[in-house]
Amino acid sequence: MTAKNKIKKVQKRHPISFLIVVVVLVVTAIAGYFTCKHLTQNDKFEIIGEKTITLTVGSEYEDEGAKAIAFGKDISSQIKAESNVDFNKIGEYYIKYSVDNILYKDVYRYRYIKIVDVSE
Repeated sequence: MTAKNKIKKVQKRHPISFLIVVVVLVVTAIAGYFTCKHLTQNDKFEIIGEKTITLTVGSEYEDEGAKAIAFGKDISSQIKAESNVDFNKIGEYYIKYSVDNILYKDVYRYRYIKIVDVSE
Protein backbone atom coordinates (compact mmCIF):
# COMPACT_ATOMS: atom_id res chain seq x y z
CA MET A 1 0.00 0.00 0.00
CA THR A 2 1.42 3.34 -0.97
CA ALA A 3 1.46 6.46 1.15
CA LYS A 4 -1.14 8.03 -1.14
CA ASN A 5 -3.63 5.20 -0.44
CA LYS A 6 -3.09 5.53 3.32
CA ILE A 7 -3.93 9.24 3.16
CA LYS A 8 -7.18 8.52 1.29
CA LYS A 9 -8.25 5.98 3.94
CA VAL A 10 -7.66 8.49 6.73
CA GLN A 11 -9.70 11.09 4.87
CA LYS A 12 -12.58 8.64 4.44
CA ARG A 13 -12.64 7.85 8.19
CA HIS A 14 -12.58 11.48 9.27
CA PRO A 15 -16.39 12.12 9.18
CA ILE A 16 -17.00 8.96 11.23
CA SER A 17 -14.38 9.99 13.79
CA PHE A 18 -15.99 13.42 14.03
CA LEU A 19 -19.41 11.82 14.56
CA ILE A 20 -18.03 9.56 17.31
CA VAL A 21 -16.48 12.55 19.10
CA VAL A 22 -19.75 14.50 18.91
CA VAL A 23 -21.76 11.54 20.23
CA VAL A 24 -19.31 11.03 23.12
CA LEU A 25 -19.49 14.74 24.02
CA VAL A 26 -23.29 14.75 23.97
CA VAL A 27 -23.52 11.58 26.09
CA THR A 28 -20.97 13.01 28.55
CA ALA A 29 -22.88 16.30 28.82
CA ILE A 30 -26.17 14.49 29.47
CA ALA A 31 -24.55 12.23 32.07
CA GLY A 32 -23.00 15.27 33.77
CA TYR A 33 -26.34 17.06 33.89
CA PHE A 34 -28.14 14.14 35.52
CA THR A 35 -25.27 13.52 37.96
CA CYS A 36 -25.31 17.17 39.05
CA LYS A 37 -29.11 17.12 39.35
CA HIS A 38 -28.91 14.00 41.53
CA LEU A 39 -26.17 15.45 43.76
CA THR A 40 -28.07 18.68 44.39
CA GLN A 41 -31.65 17.40 44.66
CA ASN A 42 -31.92 17.95 48.45
CA ASP A 43 -29.90 21.15 48.62
CA LYS A 44 -31.44 24.23 50.20
CA PHE A 45 -30.63 27.59 51.72
CA GLU A 46 -33.45 28.81 53.93
CA ILE A 47 -34.25 30.92 56.97
CA ILE A 48 -35.11 29.07 60.18
CA GLY A 49 -38.32 30.42 61.71
CA GLU A 50 -40.41 33.37 60.64
CA LYS A 51 -39.34 35.55 57.72
CA THR A 52 -40.88 38.68 59.28
CA ILE A 53 -40.67 39.54 62.99
CA THR A 54 -42.43 42.41 64.78
CA LEU A 55 -40.92 43.62 68.07
CA THR A 56 -41.46 46.56 70.39
CA VAL A 57 -38.81 49.21 71.00
CA GLY A 58 -36.14 47.97 73.41
CA SER A 59 -37.03 44.29 72.98
CA GLU A 60 -34.40 41.61 72.85
CA TYR A 61 -34.35 39.13 70.02
CA GLU A 62 -32.26 36.01 69.52
CA ASP A 63 -31.97 35.18 65.84
CA GLU A 64 -32.70 31.59 64.83
CA GLY A 65 -30.39 31.89 61.83
CA ALA A 66 -30.52 29.99 58.57
CA LYS A 67 -29.70 26.54 57.25
CA ALA A 68 -27.77 25.64 54.12
CA ILE A 69 -27.14 22.27 52.48
CA ALA A 70 -24.94 22.05 49.39
CA PHE A 71 -24.12 18.85 47.52
CA GLY A 72 -25.64 16.86 50.38
CA LYS A 73 -23.45 18.43 53.11
CA ASP A 74 -24.66 20.76 55.87
CA ILE A 75 -22.72 24.02 55.43
CA SER A 76 -24.77 26.06 57.90
CA SER A 77 -21.64 26.90 59.89
CA GLN A 78 -20.40 28.90 56.87
CA ILE A 79 -23.43 31.22 56.84
CA LYS A 80 -22.70 34.88 57.55
CA ALA A 81 -25.37 37.21 58.92
CA GLU A 82 -25.31 40.98 58.44
CA SER A 83 -27.81 43.21 60.19
CA ASN A 84 -28.81 46.86 60.37
CA VAL A 85 -31.29 46.34 63.25
CA ASP A 86 -31.48 49.02 65.96
CA PHE A 87 -33.76 47.58 68.68
CA ASN A 88 -34.05 51.00 70.35
CA LYS A 89 -35.42 52.82 67.31
CA ILE A 90 -38.76 52.44 65.50
CA GLY A 91 -38.29 51.28 61.94
CA GLU A 92 -38.03 48.42 59.50
CA TYR A 93 -34.77 46.51 59.36
CA TYR A 94 -33.34 43.30 57.98
CA ILE A 95 -30.90 40.50 58.66
CA LYS A 96 -29.11 39.38 55.50
CA TYR A 97 -27.78 35.82 55.29
CA SER A 98 -25.12 34.73 52.80
CA VAL A 99 -22.88 31.73 52.42
CA ASP A 100 -19.55 31.54 50.61
CA ASN A 101 -20.15 28.46 48.48
CA ILE A 102 -20.07 27.79 44.74
CA LEU A 103 -23.74 26.78 44.74
CA TYR A 104 -24.98 29.85 46.67
CA LYS A 105 -22.34 32.39 45.67
CA ASP A 106 -24.73 35.29 44.91
CA VAL A 107 -27.77 34.03 46.84
CA TYR A 108 -29.05 35.95 49.85
CA ARG A 109 -31.87 35.31 52.30
CA TYR A 110 -33.48 38.09 54.34
CA ARG A 111 -35.35 38.19 57.65
CA TYR A 112 -37.27 41.43 58.12
CA ILE A 113 -37.51 42.98 61.57
CA LYS A 114 -40.12 45.63 62.30
CA ILE A 115 -39.61 47.66 65.48
CA VAL A 116 -42.80 49.34 66.68
CA ASP A 117 -43.84 51.55 69.59
CA VAL A 118 -45.26 49.79 72.69
CA SER A 119 -48.70 51.35 72.05
CA GLU A 120 -48.90 49.71 68.60
